[in-house]
Amino acid sequence: MTESSPSRILTILVMVLLAAFGVCYIFSTGYLGSSYPIRPNWLRQCAFLGLGAIAATMMARLDNRGTLWRAVVWTGYGISVLLLAVVLLFGREIGGARRWLALGPFLLQPAEFAKVFTILAGSLLLSGDVCKNRRQELGWVLLCFAVPFGLILLEPSYGNACSLLPCLLTIFGIRFFPNWLWRVGLMALVACLFAGACGIYRLRSQPPEVQEASMVVEGGRGFLRGYHLRRLRAFLSPEGDWNEQQSLITVAGGGLTGKGYLNGTMKRLGFLPRTVAPTDFIFAVIAEEGGLLFGVVPVLLLYALLIGLLLHRATDVASRLDLNLLAAGTVLLFVHILVGIGMTVRLVPVIGLPLPLLSYGGSFTMSILILLGALLGTRRDSSEDQEGDPPPIASSRMLRLGPLLKIGVRWK
Repeated sequence: MTESSPSRILTILVMVLLAAFGVCYIFSTGYLGSSYPIRPNWLRQCAFLGLGAIAATMMARLDNRGTLWRAVVWTGYGISVLLLAVVLLFGREIGGARRWLALGPFLLQPAEFAKVFTILAGSLLLSGDVCKNRRQELGWVLLCFAVPFGLILLEPSYGNACSLLPCLLTIFGIRFFPNWLWRVGLMALVACLFAGACGIYRLRSQPPEVQEASMVVEGGRGFLRGYHLRRLRAFLSPEGDWNEQQSLITVAGGGLTGKGYLNGTMKRLGFLPRTVAPTDFIFAVIAEEGGLLFGVVPVLLLYALLIGLLLHRATDVASRLDLNLLAAGTVLLFVHILVGIGMTVRLVPVIGLPLPLLSYGGSFTMSILILLGALLGTRRDSSEDQEGDPPPIASSRMLRLGPLLKIGVRWK
């Protein structure tokens, strides 16, 4: 693709700013003082970003109408599913879960790549160009999602597995749901969120003896493991577990302007564990050192701008495949952002979903950049087609916000 529209350039700029923000604060999490060696996580993150940028550039330049793009997607999907099976047999077990393959000094997490290539493959299956009819599309796309979903559950990695469900529902709904069902679904989602927030507030306000009678008992049998139950108990309790407590203290300690870059005390003294400070709880470090004005607000604005640019791109696309890619990819990013920030302030349980382009992690960083490259490679309108090519399928779904956040869905 040779598109160089202002929106695409702005999207790349936002990605670069988020990545730079992330590298700076990953460096900060490894800095304990001038007398101590600095942990090399920030250097590794730079290497991961470089490799991911190369992969993203290749994905963005491939024409998703061509055979090569489809070959890359199906090859990536097949390899990631194979690695998910391998990790169950030979993976390294950490914290009660077998999710990583040891590659020398590095750990590869196949679930991160499986999520991205599953989204790409599912979007292709529901594009109308692969299957003969909607019944075949339904069967193949469910199988496409079910295989990696089941393998990720077996690790177990419930956060990664469940993050696939909103993406599946999005592209499935774009293909099959009528307008009224989108409106009903949105209202039901808002009602469920409100009811859940009220229920959590009520439970956290109960006396300790009532909470003990209301919560599940630790056991680790069945679907949930012991550490899952402990996390749920901690989330529903008024005080939370150690990581949640220290994260709240870290965020609150930043105040309006923060303590200054490299001057965060909670991560330096180890109260916010150094194992999670650069990954799941990096937002807490940003809030402590940058405060509301120089840490929290810039990050939220950059994420809002990234999501907004991708949604704007989705309102004027050249094909159903482009729409599916942008819709599902944006939903995955939004889920990670919502959970990654929500964990630090106890709005959601700790389920280990890192923040895109901010959190430390090789597999996650490279997979997210591959996804963003595929999204940047979508075509916005027919003017991007080369002369002589047949016109693309007009298949844009328009998102219209009106009274009561009504969603209208129509084909151009």
